[in-house]
Formats: sequence, C-alpha cells, structure tokens
Amino acid sequence: MLAVLMLGLVLVAWAVVARRAQRYSVTVPIAMAASGLILTSGTNPLVDLEVTGPVVRHLVELTLAFVLFTDATDISLRWLREQRGVPIRMLVIAFPLTVLLGFLAGVPLLPGAGWWVCAITAAVLAATDSTPILTLLHDHRLPAGMRHTITVVSGLDDGLAAPLVLLLLAGAVATVDVESVLIELLFALVAGLITGAGGARLITMGRERGWGTPEAERVGVLAIAVTAFALAEVLHGNGFVAAFVAGVATRATAPDMPRSSLQTVEDFAAVLSAAVWFVFGSLIVPAFMDGLEWRVFVYAFLSLTLIRMIPVALSLLGTRVPWRERWALGFWGPRGLDSMVLGIIALDQLSGLDADWVADVVVVVIALSILVHGLSARYFARWWVHRHRAAPG
Repeated sequence: MLAVLMLGLVLVAWAVVARRAQRYSVTVPIAMAASGLILTSGTNPLVDLEVTGPVVRHLVELTLAFVLFTDATDISLRWLREQRGVPIRMLVIAFPLTVLLGFLAGVPLLPGAGWWVCAITAAVLAATDSTPILTLLHDHRLPAGMRHTITVVSGLDDGLAAPLVLLLLAGAVATVDVESVLIELLFALVAGLITGAGGARLITMGRERGWGTPEAERVGVLAIAVTAFALAEVLHGNGFVAAFVAGVATRATAPDMPRSSLQTVEDFAAVLSAAVWFVFGSLIVPAFMDGLEWRVFVYAFLSLTLIRMIPVALSLLGTRVPWRERWALGFWGPRGLDSMVLGIIALDQLSGLDADWVADVVVVVIALSILVHGLSARYFARWWVHRHRAAPG
C-alpha cells in the first residue's frame, strides 16, 4: 500500500508542474521512471517492489490491455486507405524485418542467451510507443501525415508484437505448447470481436435514440475494454489480445463515435501506465548495478537506430515519401510501455540467465529511448523547420 501512496503523491505533484516540465521535454515516462528509481533505490528503500510478483504481473497485463484498446480505437480504415499504404507497409514489411534484424543482431551480441531468447527480445523491442514523444506528435510544425503515421503504427505494432511474443515464449518454455497459445489467441479474437462490435453497436443505438448520456457512454466504452479482457480470461484466452481486437472492432463498428466517449478509458489507461513506468524505474538501478556487458549497449544502440530505420526505409521503397521522412519515421519509434510490459511478461515466464538477458536489454533500450527520444523531440522540430526553410525550391 505504501507503493500506491507514493504513486498517488507523485501523480499529484506531476499534475501541478506538468506544463512547466513539458517545456523541458520532461514527459510522464521520464518523471514516473525517475520517481520509481529514486524511491526504490538503496539498501533500505522507501518502497519495495517485487517485479515478478502476482500484483505487478496483473498490473502490467491489465495496463497493456487498456493501452492496446485505446491504441486500436485510434485506427481509421478510411485514413489508412488515404495514406496509400504507408502505415500498412511499415506494419507488414518493416515490422517483421525489424524482428528479423533484431534476432540476427542478438545472436552474436547476446552470447549464451540462446536463439529463443534472442527472438523474444527482438519481438519485445519491435513494439513502439508514442507516449515518450507526445510533444513531438503535437507539434504542428511537422507534417501532419508523418505525425499521424507514427501514432497509428505505434498503436498497431504492439498488437502484432504481443501474440508473437506469446508464441515465442511457448517455444522457449517447454511446459507450454504452441497449439495451446494458438487456441488462446483464437478465443481472444472471438471475445474481442463479440465484445467490441456488440458493445459499440449498443452504445451507438442508445445515443441515436436518446436513451443514454455522454457520461454513461464514456463509462460504457471503458466497460467494453474491461469486458473483452475478462471474457477472454474466462474463456481461457489472452486478455490483452482480446482488448486490442475489441478496440479495432469498436472503431470499425462505430467510426463516428465522438472522441470524447473515449476520454474515461484513456484517462484510466494513463493512470495505469504511470504506475507501470514507476515499476520500470525500480528496474534501472539493479540492471546497471549488476554490471552490464558492452554488448548490451551496442545492441541497444542498434535497436534504437539501424535495426528499425533500415526496415522502415526499405518498406517505403516505391512510395512518394521523401527520404528525410523515411528516416524520421524509422528513428521516431520510441520503446516504452508496450516493450516494458511484454518484457516483464517474458521475465516472469523465463528463468536464470535467459531472463537476465531479456531484463538487461529491455531496461537499457527503454531507458535510453525515453531519454534520447523524449529529450530531443522539441529540438528535432526546430531542426526540421530550419532544414525545410533551407531546402531549395
């Protein structure tokens, strides 16, 4: 309970100084991770967290479910068609290439980890999170299409990474077979489709007939996410995959649903996300104090640059996207909440040296990402405008 108390106090403090902090590119992930680092460090820490315990595990799974749901509701099929396949290319071509390059880089750089763990690490880090660069995504000096593409891709690739990580974990852990995981994913698909499409249709009908209220509609959308997660668990499916499918089905069934209807579920996801960033902060000191090999930092650098930038650039060959935007789309793929949650799930199922490799790499990559991407966002926007003005014609 002390951890909950401290989390609440930190969130209140953030609410007081959020605007001033954002002027210096201090985002929620940076603030919450720093708080978790400070409050859980030392021989007698003020807050003691058991990262692999059931409480934290349930927290991160529920958080991922709500984040996947809210991300999926940002998907507009109409907008995807208008973009002439750019986001689809990044998901269908760049995403698997990123996983493949991450795996190939991990084999020589993570000796002793094993092929399964290299593949799991690559899949975990293939998921991107736009939260650390919200300042950049709200900066109207940058092309709207590029900003929206980054947002949509970061909301979709975690939906691809989650089932892939589960399948790879099934292969790595002998006690779980791939067939069982596939059945779980099938049940999750059914639960998500039924809950999302059915719930959205009912809420739309209530709005059109004047039966509901805006407040009740916001609660109803939150209930769709909760129901999808719970129904999948009852059916022995995967809850967060069901939540993602429910979000897609909700948006597809009710494309004209007011954005305000999603406010409650987005706020709930934001609070849970802040708690998980707090947990992440507690992992930083142990990872660095245990002594990290230089190979981990090399892999982290490659993961944040070439391992993603090259696949994105290759996936956009043949399009009219300028090369400057291609490299920007590749670079601005921060690793954050999704990779963290998937990493914690992997950490919970793996053991020994394998788990240590996953924890070390994921912690270093995310820590570097929230610093490099988060703190450089406002300066990138200035550079982009300067280069655009300096470009001939």
